[in-house]
Amino acid sequence: MQRALLFVAVCLSLSLAAAASSLPTPPSNAIVFNNIDDRGGWSYCHSSSCAGGSGSGSYWMAQHQNPPSRDGSSTEFYNSGVWANALWWQKLGAHDNVHNFLWDFYFQIDDNSQHAAQALEFDVFQFVHGYDYMIGSECNIRGGAVWDTWDETTGHWVHTSIPCSGFSPGTWHHIQSYMTTNTSAHTYTYVTLVVDGHSYPVNVTQHSKNLGWSDNMGVQFQLDDDASGEGYHEWTDTVKLTVW
Repeated sequence: MQRALLFVAVCLSLSLAAAASSLPTPPSNAIVFNNIDDRGGWSYCHSSSCAGGSGSGSYWMAQHQNPPSRDGSSTEFYNSGVWANALWWQKLGAHDNVHNFLWDFYFQIDDNSQHAAQALEFDVFQFVHGYDYMIGSECNIRGGAVWDTWDETTGHWVHTSIPCSGFSPGTWHHIQSYMTTNTSAHTYTYVTLVVDGHSYPVNVTQHSKNLGWSDNMGVQFQLDDDASGEGYHEWTDTVKLTVW
């Protein structure tokens, strides 16, 4: 029995090491933004023109929650409404000279999400000289049960072959992703996605779009509701973005 448990532990350790090796090691001069979920100044919207969806229902966020929490302070998001979407974003300032983005965070969802969540969205963005590099991804639970990436030029989600039928409630899930931008070619590439230690090559390149927005950079989370309109919660914790 002890040998079997040791074998399982070794296999798990090797699996996690393989996933970690699929992500780059940031250089010593990388800029690290830790505990983004605890920062002030979050922005949000619920309207069709901003987040898409119907704009019905209600939404809110509450910071410094415990429980649940991994480090003593998580941020809670809530959304309800038939086909309603709610979006929250945090801007981190203009960093036009960085082109590598390593995002690492944990999230947890409640029981209602199992029948009320249409999609769970996680994005990194960079605005440079008016161009929007929206490196978006979502677990498209009801619309194909796969991960999607965002095509900024057409304003549509594009299916990948990476499966995602949802997440178990009441437990922390770990998302890591590596993305790049090429501001000379006006393109962005979603390189690698790691979900709970399982690494998936994405390697999807899209073109940015000139929206005339001021230079900035940041992360965002979105909750999409399905036809039930029932509300559900998501908590995020230890949200970290490393750029270079």
